[in-house]
Amino acid sequence: MRRLALRATVLLASTLVCLLLAELALRALAPRADRGELYYADAEYREFALQEPLSPETLARAAELIETVPGAPRFRLAFKPNVLVRLCYRGCEGQDGLDARGCVEAQMNSFGVREREELCSAKPAGQRRVVCVGDSTTFGWGVRAEATWPRLAEARLRATDDGLRLVNCGAAGTLVPDEYAHALANRFARFAPDLVLATLCVNDLLPVNGGMSCLDPVKLAARDAPLPGLLGASAFATAIARAFRDDPRAIDPSHDLVAELLALPLERFPEDVRGLGAIFWGSGVPEAALRTMRDWCRERRIPFAVALWPFLQQLETRATHPFRGIHERVAAFCAEEGIPCLDLLDAFVGRTPRELWVTPLDMHGNERAQAIAAERYAAFLAPLLRG
Repeated sequence: MRRLALRATVLLASTLVCLLLAELALRALAPRADRGELYYADAEYREFALQEPLSPETLARAAELIETVPGAPRFRLAFKPNVLVRLCYRGCEGQDGLDARGCVEAQMNSFGVREREELCSAKPAGQRRVVCVGDSTTFGWGVRAEATWPRLAEARLRATDDGLRLVNCGAAGTLVPDEYAHALANRFARFAPDLVLATLCVNDLLPVNGGMSCLDPVKLAARDAPLPGLLGASAFATAIARAFRDDPRAIDPSHDLVAELLALPLERFPEDVRGLGAIFWGSGVPEAALRTMRDWCRERRIPFAVALWPFLQQLETRATHPFRGIHERVAAFCAEEGIPCLDLLDAFVGRTPRELWVTPLDMHGNERAQAIAAERYAAFLAPLLRG
């Protein structure tokens, strides 16, 4: 009996070791999980780039589609009026929201915003407009225009007020709060707003990298890729993944990361945002920009409101989210300044981050995330529009 038990134990151990080695071998031989790398293309799907190194052909193509924003607080590029560009993702052909080549269209109107052309015209009688300023989260990066939160929130609000329109001015040469304030006064005022809504994101306010997360997207893509091999998504395969993959989500939630970032000297900013200078929260620049927009609206008797979009990571609870501190600071500031504020973090708490991303390498909110946000935006705006 003892010999039989020993043989069974040896057999089980040998089987587990063989399965482990097979799984590791298949993982090693599997293609890298780099699906979702962003590139740009024109209307004819010809690729172009916005950063060095640029070939003469690529540079010429970009010059046809991109221009500088005159008078902006700093050097800023924007898509030209009336151009159609495509945001494309390698390896994502046919994914939900993307076409057969893995692309989504971004059509600019004659004023250079991703919006319906009629909203550039004089406002007709009976129509009211909410001018939505912000960055890529408002633009709807990687998402079809009809699936962006401004369009979805508008549809909800028009159920009771068909004269209402939300004007999407996101990422139209504006990426941080002082640029929103400048553009509102000098460019977006032409839309005749009845309410102005400024949506901020964490990377508007903190010196993190220019992406939509402080995570390493390459490691994240590898961690969240489907597990190939004999074991598929079994518990055993999951255990292997946890043991052998780096987990870039491991930001200790008890550590005050926000306070540390706010105290970071300029020379220690991430390289891709260092050129912006000391413009983040606590410098006084975004705070002054919000006051400027509020005061501009007050002079015209227009309501002004702020929304804050979170990084879509570590969403198990609010307490596990490493950037909750900036949400709390912005909410407190808005309360002191008499600015209505929508904190979108709670809309995403309890959800699985990777189900909310455009791709594992582009952690902008996908169509599902945009729809979740749109519901909150509509509920937030409704009483402000009633006065």
